Amino acid sequence: MRSEPGSPPRDRQADECPLAVVTGASAGIGRELARQLATERGHRVAAVARRAERLNQLAKECPEGMIIPIVGDLADASFREAMWNRVAAIQGGVSVLINNAGLGFYSEFERQDPAEIDRIWQVNVVALFDLTQRAMAHMKVRKAGQIIQISSVLGFIGVPYSAVYTASKHTVNGLVKCLRYELRGTGVKVWAACPARTQSEFHEVAARGQRHAPRGEPTDRIARAILRGLDRRRPPAFLLPSWSAWAVVQAAHWLPGPFEWVMSRIAQPKFGREYLGRS
Repeated sequence: MRSEPGSPPRDRQADECPLAVVTGASAGIGRELARQLATERGHRVAAVARRAERLNQLAKECPEGMIIPIVGDLADASFREAMWNRVAAIQGGVSVLINNAGLGFYSEFERQDPAEIDRIWQVNVVALFDLTQRAMAHMKVRKAGQIIQISSVLGFIGVPYSAVYTASKHTVNGLVKCLRYELRGTGVKVWAACPARTQSEFHEVAARGQRHAPRGEPTDRIARAILRGLDRRRPPAFLLPSWSAWAVVQAAHWLPGPFEWVMSRIAQPKFGREYLGRS
C-alpha cells in the first residue's frame, strides 16, 4: 500500500527521513514551510521558535514524529549553539536549513528606539549569519545540502518607515551573492526567497498591535512556491515566489524614477496613516 502524501514511507520511520531546520516556525511563512515539508515532502522538521504552544500544535497537525519542536530565542547566542549542536547530532544530519525567523517595526528611523533596532538586527542578521556559518561547515563535510534565506522584495528596494528591516534584508541578499561563489563546487546550495507582502501576523506585530485588513499573498501558496526551489538543480540566487514580488522588483529596477514618485507621493502618506497614526 502507498503511504499518505507527505507521511514517511511505510518501510521507514520518521527518524530515517531527511532533516530540515526551519526557524520562525510558529507563524506565517515559517509555519507553513514546516508544515508542508513534514506533510507533503517527507522531511522531518526541527521547528524553531519562541512559542512552545504553537510549535506543539504544529506537531499535532503533522504525521507523528515529523516535527521536532525546539523552543528558544534566536537572539540568544547560547541558545543558537545548543540548538545547532542538537540538530547536527541527529542521525543523517541536516539536509536543509531555512532561515525564516525575522521581525520588523514600522517607525521613522530618526525616532526608532535603539533597543528595537538592536533586536531586529540580532534576529534578522546576526542569528542568520551564525546559523548559516554552522550549516555551511556541517553540509560541506556531507558534500550536500541547501541553505535558504527567507528575505524579501525589500532586499531590493526601499520603503518609508521600515529602514532597519529593509537594511537587514539588503544585508541578507548581499550575503547570498557572496556565498554563491564561496560554495561553488562543494555540493551545498544557497539561495534566497524574496516574497512580497503575505497574509500573516508580521504586519500587526510591526505596527505594534494595530489591526489592519489582511492583505497580500496566502502563506500556503508562497511556501509552496518557495519549496519548489528545492527541486531545482540550480536554484536562482533570488527566487521571487509570486507575480507581485516579480512586478515590484522589476518596476524598481527598470523604472526607478516613477517608482520613487509612487513611493513618496502615494505610499509614504498611506503608510504614515496606517502604521504611524498620522492624519
